[in-house]
Amino acid sequence: MLAPKWLADRINYKTVKFLYAICDGAEVLKGVKVNDQTAKIGDVVCFDGKRLSVERR
Repeated sequence: MLAPKWLADRINYKTVKFLYAICDGAEVLKGVKVNDQTAKIGDVVCFDGKRLSVERR
């Protein structure tokens, strides 16, 4: 799922990194690193108007 345009415009790519893995020759999104926290499948990435944070599920 792609982020909405209003959120994508606010992402600071210096603090957000997208982690990919190669699985059977295909590149798969493994997780998203926000500052020092890594969001994995099932976690929630929250945006409070200024910052992104990760909530564990």
